[in-house]
Amino acid sequence: MSLIKSGFWFALGTLFSRLFGLLRESVIAGVFGASVAMDAFLVANRIPNMLRELFAEGALGSSFTKVFSEFWEKDQERARQLLRDSLLFFSLLSLIVTLLGILGAPWLVEAMTMKSPSSGEEAESAGFFLQATDLTRLLFPFIGMMMVASVTAGALHQKGRFLLSAVSPVALNLGYLAGALLFARWLSLSGPSWVLEYTGDQAITGLALGVLAGGFAQVALQLWGLWRPFFKGHRLMKFSSVTGFSSDLKKVLWLMGPMVLASSAGQVNVLVNTNFATSLGTGAVTWLSFAFRLLQLPIGIFAVAVSSVALPSFSRLLSRGSESRQQVSAQLFQACELMVWLMAACFCFFAVNSHSVIQLLFQQGAFSAADSRETADALFYYSFGLVGYGLVKVLISYYYAKGRTGYAMKISFLSIALNLLLNWMLVQAFGHRGLAMTASMLLTVNALGLIWGLRGDGLSLPIRNLARGGLFLMLAATSSLVLTFLTFGFLSTYLQFSEWNLKIKSAVILLVDGTLVTVIFGGLGCLRCRLSPSQAFSRLRRQG
Repeated sequence: MSLIKSGFWFALGTLFSRLFGLLRESVIAGVFGASVAMDAFLVANRIPNMLRELFAEGALGSSFTKVFSEFWEKDQERARQLLRDSLLFFSLLSLIVTLLGILGAPWLVEAMTMKSPSSGEEAESAGFFLQATDLTRLLFPFIGMMMVASVTAGALHQKGRFLLSAVSPVALNLGYLAGALLFARWLSLSGPSWVLEYTGDQAITGLALGVLAGGFAQVALQLWGLWRPFFKGHRLMKFSSVTGFSSDLKKVLWLMGPMVLASSAGQVNVLVNTNFATSLGTGAVTWLSFAFRLLQLPIGIFAVAVSSVALPSFSRLLSRGSESRQQVSAQLFQACELMVWLMAACFCFFAVNSHSVIQLLFQQGAFSAADSRETADALFYYSFGLVGYGLVKVLISYYYAKGRTGYAMKISFLSIALNLLLNWMLVQAFGHRGLAMTASMLLTVNALGLIWGLRGDGLSLPIRNLARGGLFLMLAATSSLVLTFLTFGFLSTYLQFSEWNLKIKSAVILLVDGTLVTVIFGGLGCLRCRLSPSQAFSRLRRQG
């Protein structure tokens, strides 16, 4: 399957999933607002999610996909056995990790926040710490589910089943919605008294239970998708040992080591940023979390899609030796240029329309107009890191496929020192906006560092093609920013005097500016490829 075709199906599934994610965030904001309980839930949910990104979706997902793709090309039964062993081993490992997380919850929460349970602190801080600790214990099984989900996703990608892998998080989002609308209400109205004693907030406990139910449903859906392509007509229960610990699994774990170290710097930065955010008072964690979730919408739809498709493709090409160097160069350049175009368009849209986006999605119920303004400011500064974020996703896939995890690790560790320095300089002056500024700067620096590291790989760089693409990109970005800013100003002034609902006004502005950005980038993209719109559509339809 071509990169464009595979990326199209993954992006389509991810778009569907992310739309549910937006609905989820909108509902949660309206139900819970930017409260102490919501801040505690987000900190508690961030702890297993940090481990998921570090071990499961990052190191485990990438290393398993690389080894499994290589085996499947040469010996399918050996690859199938690796899949069996991995499912058993990581299921057992997840039980151990979950137990340790439950026992160590107080220390984990204290490491994530500048608040502490000491009696000398104000009641609000003490209540926040206790809520976050209890919710962490409740949510920790989520990391175990995601370990298994990473293995299944890697296998599904090898078989080209990108749509199922991308759509499965819809089940998780449905769990969030059920938690916010059903479980939270049920526990608040008629839940047992021990729930209130356990977490201090029955409604937020219902949300946590919904997360667990959604995570279980996501894993079950992916396991169901594995049956037909991998195990129908083959033995399912055929493990190499009681734990599934085979020599091939050791190869996956051996690759995971440097990847965990390379990814750990990002999680250290998350820990540092969470500490700074909790020091800024009630609401800051929620504002930053909702803004970053919106930033991840285009990353999830485009960057994750392209990088997930590119990793097994790079692995296959690089396994053929030096004769595939030209193909690797062409595919890497294609993936990076596509990513820059997509992320630049998203930046132009978010930079101008951040307030309208937040007003449309979140300003309702318990989420006030003041919360909306603070979240929109965070989204504005986050948007400057979109291009860097997208490039990092693609380039990391290449480094993992190449086996150059050492260089990626060095770049990541340099970012820790830079993150601390920038936060120290900016947070005191700009509050939570300073954290968003720091994130954008770090993503850009990381992308530039990874690009610099390509110099010694013998890749051929199409200089003329690069210069032509750069000129068209600058023209597209400049035109989009100017036109959308003028349109935003005109519509904001005109609609101010109308009696339309605030959300309808925001929707009109977003529709007009979104159409402008799409037309400008799409039109100049066609010129850059020397294609008419009809030819471009026909080519995409044939490949997708």
